[in-house]
Amino acid sequence: MKCICDLVLFLNNHQRSDFFHRTAPYYDTLLHLLTFGGYGRFLRQAIRILAPQRGEKILDLCSGTGRVASWISGEVGEEGEVVGMDITESMIDLARKRYGVLPNVTFLKHDVTRPWDDQGHFDKIFMSFALHELPGKHRAGVLERSYSALRHGGRMVVADFHPQPSGMAKIFSLIFFKMFERRNLDFFSFPQNEALREAGFRKVKILKVLGGIFQITLAHKLKIIS
Repeated sequence: MKCICDLVLFLNNHQRSDFFHRTAPYYDTLLHLLTFGGYGRFLRQAIRILAPQRGEKILDLCSGTGRVASWISGEVGEEGEVVGMDITESMIDLARKRYGVLPNVTFLKHDVTRPWDDQGHFDKIFMSFALHELPGKHRAGVLERSYSALRHGGRMVVADFHPQPSGMAKIFSLIFFKMFERRNLDFFSFPQNEALREAGFRKVKILKVLGGIFQITLAHKLKIIS
């Protein structure tokens, strides 16, 4: 119990960047505990919806420890490419240490709220438990840049908390955010689907997970029909 209390105090009194920097070595284990053991299953389910194929170029936004990027690398094969992008230097260092031997994976330190020069480069983009962490004023912009970075016919998957939960899911989510994510409570007023469509995405589909506490969102950049 003391560890949980210490964690609550730390998250509510320090910058989020400090949290990610200090917890990098055991970040995946922490999320595993906070999601009642469902973190890995949730991510793998989201990757199945992303449906990476051999030879594809895939961007893992806010790639953290690099675990997801390493899973995707096996799906795209040696002829494919996976780029993990994260702002936290300790996360990038850890990802390179753990998965740098993979020949088709590259990890880049970059603030995703700032422009990146990859227009039309990627077949698919994956983003997990990161959109709610971004400052509210930057969330829509990151989705717009993701749309620009995709090739026509590409898709993006966002795996995160449900931004508009209801019932018991809403009660649990609000309690959780007030304890651990107080600075990100504005996420529950973020119109994610509308922001995706305004960015240009179409065929937006949602899968609710764990009673609607989490959701997996699939959005498409349509092919150009000549």
